[in-house]
Amino acid sequence: MNQFQTNRAPASPGGPPDCLIFDVDGVLIDAGESFPEAVRMTVEREWRAGGYECDAPGYSREHNSVLKRHGSFNDDYDIAWTLLNISAHHAERLGNKLSDAMPSPEELGRIIGGCIGSSVDWTRAEFGERFGRRRIRDSCAGAYFGEGESEGTCSLERACLSADWRDLPLPAYVYTGRDEREWRMARRTLSWGDFPDERVVHSGTGMLKPSPDGIDFICGRFGHARPLYFGDTESDRMAQLSSGKGWFVAVGEILTSGELWFGDVSTALSKLTGWMR
Repeated sequence: MNQFQTNRAPASPGGPPDCLIFDVDGVLIDAGESFPEAVRMTVEREWRAGGYECDAPGYSREHNSVLKRHGSFNDDYDIAWTLLNISAHHAERLGNKLSDAMPSPEELGRIIGGCIGSSVDWTRAEFGERFGRRRIRDSCAGAYFGEGESEGTCSLERACLSADWRDLPLPAYVYTGRDEREWRMARRTLSWGDFPDERVVHSGTGMLKPSPDGIDFICGRFGHARPLYFGDTESDRMAQLSSGKGWFVAVGEILTSGELWFGDVSTALSKLTGWMR
């Protein structure tokens, strides 16, 4: 049940929304299997390559939910790297089996509770770097896009929105943690092949959530002041709050509370369209 069911719009200082900014994963694209599966495959493969015993799955939906509710863990490739280094640190006293060294979702929540700011800096300071970050990121990318004859986990993705970007009720933009290559994959899945590059802020720009820089850049460049930012993780929410502009619209199963929460982006747009116009 969404929090907008009364059909009463939230307070609108300065007027109604004037643009739509979308996150990609969990909002425009159902990536609930693709990136988590790439993380799982990478953790298991690299754990074995490191000389450890892989006797259990390297990642679960529960692990994913815990991490995505924390504002510092938006990058899935770095999630794999962090988990490997936490587990390697634990293996020093618990043994080489992944089932013993990998923290449970509950334990992981307690561990990352101490992370403030950069997850990369925090991981290195707390657990060291037994697994090199560049290697793990490359390994994750290989699992996602596919290597050799192996099909990548990107094939598991589906569009969450069937509408063409031109048919949306307000000007549309994208602020995503994906890099440019990953964004172009998402664009094909959405059938948004002609979506303008200048309307996209991806990780290759150096503007990374939970920073509000992407929202500020879009609003400043295109003259908007009251965006609706659609996201599904804590880093998305933090980006919008830090910007001080417009409203955050939560979609999906990770963030399920707040003034504006909907099960999916299509429902959100349907319910909110009357407010926008």
